[in-house]
Amino acid sequence: SEFKIGTIGSSVAAGHDNCHYDSYESQLERTLTPVFAAAKMGLQVQNAGEGGGCGDSHKNQVFCVTQNLSPDVDIIHYSWTYFEKGGAEEQREQLVRWAQHMPRRPMVHHLVARGKANTCDADSAENVELDRTYAPFAYNAFCIQTGLYFGGHDYDTEIANDINRFGWQHHGDGYHNTTRYGEELPDDDPRKESLGVVYRNWHPGPLGFQ
Repeated sequence: SEFKIGTIGSSVAAGHDNCHYDSYESQLERTLTPVFAAAKMGLQVQNAGEGGGCGDSHKNQVFCVTQNLSPDVDIIHYSWTYFEKGGAEEQREQLVRWAQHMPRRPMVHHLVARGKANTCDADSAENVELDRTYAPFAYNAFCIQTGLYFGGHDYDTEIANDINRFGWQHHGDGYHNTTRYGEELPDDDPRKESLGVVYRNWHPGPLGFQ
């Protein structure tokens, strides 16, 4: 059997400004495939991210989830970080409810390309209410920067000293200087340094996706 994770969202989800190999979907599939293989299962991570210039957004893509992804996915990842403004909880709620009508009733995970030191959008009452209401259906959110903060690195002190690891083209996230697979490359391979970029621009880089 095969377990399927499908991603919808903007250019962040699509992995723009990176090689397809370095998108978070590709990294996720390579990382988890051995785990699923140990259980004699296959794993497929689908990428239906799209550039924001096409005219679509979080307001309409959620209704096309069964066309953009396999209708029998087990998990849906959603990421429209830079397009969501006030009230985007409505679209995420629609997606969670719509997913309950799909064959495998996939859980919905919200991937956010930013984050704060102590919260993943939990400073918004609307987000907190959405999380609490749909937690029984395994709805959850993950913020890239918040996850890195939780590791214990003192980003705030670094930022006060003009070191912003979340700035454009910065190498190293405070824990690693390249990705797991970048570690396997020789030190003189120029790709090794490129794989250590946390944010290409507003798009995460390979290390940010890791």
